[in-house]
Amino acid sequence: MSRKRSEARGGRHLAAYRALMVLYPRRFRREFGPLMEQAFADRLREARGATGRIAMPRFWRRMAVDLVRSSTRERVDAITHLQLRPAGATTGRSGMGRYAIRRVLSSIPVLLVASILVFVVVRASTSPTAAIALNPRCDAACKRNFITALGLDKSGYHQYVAWLSHFVKGNWGVSTLSRQPVARDIREALMNTAVLGLTAELFSLLIGVAIGVYSAIRQYSAFDHLATGGAFVGLSIPNFWFALLLQIFFGLYLTRWLHLSSPIFYTAGMFKPGSQGFHLLDRVRHLFLPALVLAVQIIAVYSRYIRASMLEVLHSDYMRTARAKGLKERRVIVRHAMRNALIPLTTQWALNIGALAGGLVITETIFQWPGMGKFFIDALNNGDYAQVLPWVMVTVAFVILFNLIADILYAVLDPRIRYA
Repeated sequence: MSRKRSEARGGRHLAAYRALMVLYPRRFRREFGPLMEQAFADRLREARGATGRIAMPRFWRRMAVDLVRSSTRERVDAITHLQLRPAGATTGRSGMGRYAIRRVLSSIPVLLVASILVFVVVRASTSPTAAIALNPRCDAACKRNFITALGLDKSGYHQYVAWLSHFVKGNWGVSTLSRQPVARDIREALMNTAVLGLTAELFSLLIGVAIGVYSAIRQYSAFDHLATGGAFVGLSIPNFWFALLLQIFFGLYLTRWLHLSSPIFYTAGMFKPGSQGFHLLDRVRHLFLPALVLAVQIIAVYSRYIRASMLEVLHSDYMRTARAKGLKERRVIVRHAMRNALIPLTTQWALNIGALAGGLVITETIFQWPGMGKFFIDALNNGDYAQVLPWVMVTVAFVILFNLIADILYAVLDPRIRYA
């Protein structure tokens, strides 16, 4: 009689465990369900054999913790390893899609931790009332109303939660100094930085890749030595020093020598004061010098990257095979060598593009270009934390995004690379 009662109790425990297995994904239950039930039955017998009343409650406490941990892990794994086709029929493209989903999901906690660090550092290093303190007409009562309106009288935790919820919803607040919407200011600054940065990147990519490829093909030639020396000089020149030299030369000496009423290339700003509308020639004259300052170092970096990569590719086995098949040398270089040689360059390119969101602080400040770098310096000098917080979050998001793009470009450029 006691044996039947014991078996009935064991069946109820097993039924309860089987009901809790619904926490796991269906495919996981179908594949590992019988094994897990057998393991549960074995552990149940061990717990029932233990002496003391506390054995069964302790057993179920351990099982509950194990269920929550493992089922959560399997659920996340099922989402990130989304199977759109039967096993064995997956392709590189579906593997890349799963990899992209995993990277996007893993970026969420990174952004969350970054938001906490950004909020703590910015709040500790800047005073939210610094901007309003510059207003001589704002008395103590005005400051108190300002602090209450922004919720600065609450705890740091409540301030962070309120700021994060508003940021996610797209409500980035207004500048404490200009009272203009921060989202609009950042969008305009980001577009201005994109114009400057992408122009310099595109020019540098074309020139740097051409120099690097030709240097590799003509290794140890006069051109290769000249390009190597020029790259070292370009890497050694500080941006601020080169920018000041260009401003002095084009803004003062060249204008005086040629007896011009205005410089050929302007040394500050994005457009001529008082001008209305968009004028392409005027924009190019303002854009040329800051883009040149940025391009000098980027060309040096890209040319060295592509030269080293091309030298490695040119001596590989598949290049000898391509030549043995009778392919023309130009096709061998362009279709086979350059495609694989560009892979190491994608990392540097993606990091450069992602860093553009943070602004080109030195160049934009010297040339007074109204981009993200100048936006950050002005906000920091004014103590405008309402502008600094979204700026840092946008920068972090762009860096994470373009690192993901670089990884995906690897697989596009090299078919041997596959993400599972």
